[in-house]
Amino acid sequence: MKLESARAVESHRMTMVEAIVQARAALGTMTTLAVDAIGRCERQANGGWTVKIDVIESMARMGDNDLLATFEIEMDGEGEPLRIERIRRYRREDRDQS
Repeated sequence: MKLESARAVESHRMTMVEAIVQARAALGTMTTLAVDAIGRCERQANGGWTVKIDVIESMARMGDNDLLATFEIEMDGEGEPLRIERIRRYRREDRDQS
């Protein structure tokens, strides 16, 4: 019975929700910035995940001119961070309208 349990753990594929939770936790260990949005979450061919998270770097005093940043987190299939990189900084008013 123990062998079956071990196989079940080994064969568990991380879900998208689990990947987002792991990515947020990894980013949280590096920064205390508030998460604004999850911009993208994608499973890679190797079973890992790439998650893009928008954070508020600096809140504007008035209006929609907050300074935001997008971080890209790459993780392996178990959720271990392999790479965290800030890939973009922008003002909220400049956010893509797509």
